[in-house]
Amino acid sequence: MSGEYILVVDDEPEIRRLLQEILEDEGYRVMVAANAAQARAAVRRQVPDLVLLDIWMPEEDGVTLLKSWNVEKQPAFVVVMMSGHGTVETAVEATRHGAFDYIEKPISLTRLLMTVRRGIEMGRAGRQMPPAGASRERAPQLVGSSAVMRALRARVELLAPRHEPVVAVGEPGSGRTTLLRVLHGTGRRPGGPLVDLTEPEWAERFDAAMEATHLESLLEIMRAANGGSLYLGDLLRLSLEQQSRLCDALELPEARDLDVRLMATLLGPEGLDEAVERGRLIGELAADFRTGQIRVPPLREHVEDVPELLQYHTDRLHQDEGLSYRHFTVASQNFLRYHHWPGNIAELRALIRLVLASGQTTEIEPAEAEEALRSLRLQADSALSEVPSGYGELFELSLKDARERFERAYLVHWLTEMGGNISRLAEHAGVERTHLYRKLRALGIEPRKERRKRP
Repeated sequence: MSGEYILVVDDEPEIRRLLQEILEDEGYRVMVAANAAQARAAVRRQVPDLVLLDIWMPEEDGVTLLKSWNVEKQPAFVVVMMSGHGTVETAVEATRHGAFDYIEKPISLTRLLMTVRRGIEMGRAGRQMPPAGASRERAPQLVGSSAVMRALRARVELLAPRHEPVVAVGEPGSGRTTLLRVLHGTGRRPGGPLVDLTEPEWAERFDAAMEATHLESLLEIMRAANGGSLYLGDLLRLSLEQQSRLCDALELPEARDLDVRLMATLLGPEGLDEAVERGRLIGELAADFRTGQIRVPPLREHVEDVPELLQYHTDRLHQDEGLSYRHFTVASQNFLRYHHWPGNIAELRALIRLVLASGQTTEIEPAEAEEALRSLRLQADSALSEVPSGYGELFELSLKDARERFERAYLVHWLTEMGGNISRLAEHAGVERTHLYRKLRALGIEPRKERRKRP
């Protein structure tokens, strides 16, 4: 039995009884309350891990009770709202006052247990309920009840409390970085820093550290992540020389004494061993990540999760971006389960954003979903058609090689157009001059030669 304590607050006796039976069968300890006064008394007796709180109750509604808990600075517990009147807007408003999530009546057993489990996990990670009116960054989640996703969550739970580096291997859009953020948030360092070397500021510092004559600059970056996680981005974006230099830094006594978890991604379907065999990853770095390798499945391998994913991302886009709330009909959910999803979860999220932004009705039918998929495909085809003549072979290369070839062509083109003027090029490209100089040297481009080529 898990033993977490859940408080169910609802004015309907049958709902209270049903939820208590279901949750106790799942191993939770459950207390029930019929109104706000009973709920307050229950919390005073014992602080729950999670509260299922009905919105509409006599005398004092659930949102008012939630706000009062925030004002009174009650000890942190996770709150999930329940709405039986289809008032999604009210439930969404409750999330702005600290509610973790909401579920609609009639309550789906799958969604109930999924939401409770996620809420409990968030509580374990030590996340605190924000005060009334405070904005809060939503914790990333691994959504889906399929066997594939259960196995993935089990793998994350196994690795979370450990120290070894972790690499998430998978296709673009499959959720590799989401998985790593979940791992960071549920591990033994949930409150520690997460230094992301793909962010512009950190990327520039990392590039400079890689070119420095000593390893102190790399150590400084590691110190910034002490007590947390250091995200390297895709391992194959590092040259073999950079990989070797990183390994040298990791072997320093001070680096070994730091409490830093390394995290990275790898563009699948190949894993570490295949990357080493192809000469794109040095064996020493692969060995560091081998025991922490996680394969992130493409969406086509767990399409039974599509309905849950549609609901989850619809809720999030509605709440976080203010898009109109709309509902995918059962027919449209079934239609989308048979889509191949070449863009994985990123494609599904783009589809949802498109239909929420463009639709006029409450319901999303299969025809509209199909048209949205067609529109996304046309957008992708249009983007491909804009690739300059002669660059179609880029799509046959690795991401690293394709990026280097494009960057070289881009910089040579604009250097020629601008007569070798580095200041103008830096402004046009949106990068610092020092970073641009390093990039030009790395790509073997000499500005003086490109200046002479200009007619």
